[in-house]
Amino acid sequence: MWIRRAVAAFLVATVGAVPAQTSGPLGANLPRLGDSSGQELSPTAERRLGETAMLQIRRDPDYFDDPEVDDWLNAFGQRLVQAVPGGVGDMSFEFFALRDRSLNAFALPGGFIGVHSGLLLAAANESEIASVLGHEIGHVTQRHIARSIAQQSQAMPLMMASMLLAVLAARASPNAAMGLGTLGQTMAISKMLAFSRDAEREADRVGFETLREAGFDAAGSVSFFSRLQQASRAYDNPAAPAYLRSHPVTSERIADMQARTLGLVPRAVVDSPDFFMMRARLRVLENARSQQNPNKDGLRDAAAFFQQALAEHSMPQAAAYYGLALVEGLKRDQRGAGAFNLALGRAQQALPGGHPWLDRLAIDFRRESGDAGQSGDSVGAADADSAVSLASASRARFPDSRAIAHAEARALLAADRPALAVERIGLATARWSNDARLWDQLALAYGAQGKRALAHHAAGEAAARRRNWQVAYEQMRFAQRAGDTDFISASMIDARLRVVQGEALREREELGGNVR
Repeated sequence: MWIRRAVAAFLVATVGAVPAQTSGPLGANLPRLGDSSGQELSPTAERRLGETAMLQIRRDPDYFDDPEVDDWLNAFGQRLVQAVPGGVGDMSFEFFALRDRSLNAFALPGGFIGVHSGLLLAAANESEIASVLGHEIGHVTQRHIARSIAQQSQAMPLMMASMLLAVLAARASPNAAMGLGTLGQTMAISKMLAFSRDAEREADRVGFETLREAGFDAAGSVSFFSRLQQASRAYDNPAAPAYLRSHPVTSERIADMQARTLGLVPRAVVDSPDFFMMRARLRVLENARSQQNPNKDGLRDAAAFFQQALAEHSMPQAAAYYGLALVEGLKRDQRGAGAFNLALGRAQQALPGGHPWLDRLAIDFRRESGDAGQSGDSVGAADADSAVSLASASRARFPDSRAIAHAEARALLAADRPALAVERIGLATARWSNDARLWDQLALAYGAQGKRALAHHAAGEAAARRRNWQVAYEQMRFAQRAGDTDFISASMIDARLRVVQGEALREREELGGNVR
């Protein structure tokens, strides 16, 4: 949480900072962001700044590192990106979720867009979520952060220092990080409104056009922001939703949104089954808080919510039963296998064409039953092999599902079949090369085979995908020194080492040697 607050303070500063002169150690660790005379921040520098923030956010326990949620959010977000009028050029976007009940979303430099779970659960339909993401995409495509730096050029050292020092200080002391972040926010707040109102209106315009081009109901922006404003009474109320505090919604802006919808034929947009499945998954995982040690009371509350939804017909049966099956699966109580199978079966009946998320539940439950059996609790260890069979069949049905790729990787490792795991996970990393979790699994598979060089190489690739270049460099060095690989693999490791070393040196130089 404190990492996000530090980053949020940086964002406030970059939207409109107080001109200030800085000297001495405060500005010593800043990225080399181009000409200091006040030129607009370059796209490359923006991306690097966003990657620096994401390096910290990914370490936050509330970062939603979940293949299903991640896949849904990015597929949904990319649908909007592809609909931006005029296109986005060379810009790349990454959407991610954070486990937080507040209603909030934000854009980081370089196209990283974060969404709180509370906002995803509060939105009534996909059009409302699209209106928020479209707005944030507008901030990125219009390069509001870079433009604000150009307007407030003298403040750039202070802005960068405020953010970077807050993030780095957070490692040692969250209180220190908050102090630094608050300093940047306090100095920025008095000057930010004039620019931010223009930026918000411009993002509204881009978001509205994107919403229409992507096939969503344009009224979604009006309904969502109107409900937020009614809930908060006034956007400057300290109890207002976080999204309203960071994106002030005035009556004038809502009236402008309403004016844009005049004369437009309302669209009857049918929300996809995946939308409701995603919300069910989010609700369970947020209530559980941790998949390693789920909160029993939270799981019971989630189960009660889905039971009530079934009784009141307030959500599709497939999503409600999926939520119940997920609850039973997270209990890791084999005495509840009957309840799990019943809920999963009902969800499968409601989706006769099948769904990879349902298959992943079945695979994981079967694998974990096997794990329990090995410790003498119930069932039997043979279920690990059964999980592999389920995963193989599911992969044939849903070859494009990353969730199934993850489930199959875990099943093969649990079944002690590292050779096949290397083969299957290797194909998955070739297809989803930026998925750090798959590289983690590949490292485990190579390690189970005793192939030290390749295990370290895969671990280095995982670190590189997380933009943790120092760790990636160390792992590549271990791989180079292991001495148990052939000439071709050794050459590949050497080549990757040079690339990673260059990134690690750049990162260390930009952050003044503060990266581990």
